Amino acid sequence: MSEPDCPICLNPMTQPDLAHPVPCPCSFNFCVTCLSALLASSKDDYQMASDGNRHVKVHLNCPNCRNDISRVIERTIEERRVANAKLLKDVPDCELSSGELQQKYWTQGDELILQSEKKPKKSKAVQPALEIDTTLFGGLEFAMTEQEQKYVTKLMTSGYADQLCQAAQILEGTAELVRKGISPSLSNRQNEGSMPTPANREAAATARTTTMLAGGYSNTAGIGPSRTRDGNDVTTNFQRQMAQKARDKIRRPLPSRMPLSVTLSTGEFEKLALATRQQAGLVPDTENKSWWRSILGDAGERLKGGTMTFVDDEWDGSIADAFARARIGPQKGNRNTEVKMKVVTSNPAEKMSIDRILKLGEEEARGSDAHQQRREDMLVMRSQRVLVASVRGQAGKSGIMKGDVVTHVNGEPFTGSADDLNSLLISAYEEQGRDGVVMIVVNADECTAEALRLRSRIR
Repeated sequence: MSEPDCPICLNPMTQPDLAHPVPCPCSFNFCVTCLSALLASSKDDYQMASDGNRHVKVHLNCPNCRNDISRVIERTIEERRVANAKLLKDVPDCELSSGELQQKYWTQGDELILQSEKKPKKSKAVQPALEIDTTLFGGLEFAMTEQEQKYVTKLMTSGYADQLCQAAQILEGTAELVRKGISPSLSNRQNEGSMPTPANREAAATARTTTMLAGGYSNTAGIGPSRTRDGNDVTTNFQRQMAQKARDKIRRPLPSRMPLSVTLSTGEFEKLALATRQQAGLVPDTENKSWWRSILGDAGERLKGGTMTFVDDEWDGSIADAFARARIGPQKGNRNTEVKMKVVTSNPAEKMSIDRILKLGEEEARGSDAHQQRREDMLVMRSQRVLVASVRGQAGKSGIMKGDVVTHVNGEPFTGSADDLNSLLISAYEEQGRDGVVMIVVNADECTAEALRLRSRIR
């Protein structure tokens, strides 16, 4: 009988681990994480031992009896992944962690460690390896393993809005671990010249400050760039990396609206709910009740009293919209808001790069009926949308910005109007009270997804 805990990492074995044991004569079984790590390590080249010997190689043998399991390890991993995905199929995305989301939407090939990729036949074209794009992680790459970076890059560049939403949720889970001071598990092999991973926010700030000082940068008044005795600038690896990122930003600009997932307390929408009740005449006169005014605040005078307000907008179906930011202002003659105009970058170099990305999309549409049909389907799927007209409080601190497109609420696509979104948030507050939570994803739309897909093709 299999052990309840993995004998290698001592973590609890899952139901798929027990239902699909490693077919070894000694009946030794271990978890899918350790099984995948063994398969990945077997693909590494010969490593150097402490005595300089380069004949250290990990083979696909059973850790207990040393029996060869190279022919069954891939099938066992796949069976466990499929079984685990079925277990999580009916669980809402908002209730799953970033790791569980990756397991839920696992498909064959996601792990990028199958042995069939080790020695491809010469007669077949070899697919290029997935290139990790750290500019998509919002500065969280230091807290992600190489496998997680590959998976999020794949989701971000898939061209599909639902996968963009999954990537945003994974990044939110990673950011939450960092905020709690939990040290994420990192790949043992870091890129040359990369910084060591800080264990918490304070350590991260210290590491950044130390690197900046070493590179000749400081926020302290009176401290300028460090120079050598002969007067030449000291160019560090950190400076070279930052310069490379700046060049890449111009060569391959990101959309103006990047996907973001935030979890907000339902207490953020209390004022909006109270203002709605007051406007509907469901609450008594509050003129002489200071306690009511202290709770209601500005919402007693106008409906837009929540942490966010929203405005209806319509997408014109163009990918160029992803590289523009909406300017929102009051309508003439009343206090309602509307989209005034769309603003793009003023940098000529970035404009040329954006035109290059858009031209690539036009060439695809002309050369393939499938791409043209996809563009038409995108326009049908979402033409009406809701933008964030104003933001403050917890939502603003979480990164939501004015002009962002609300695309998902509690893991489900949102396609209603601004009034529908207000009603949905008010209902969440009335059902859960002040201590509930609402997960909101912005900018995970077809427009941004297609822009990121086309951007990934620029080399």
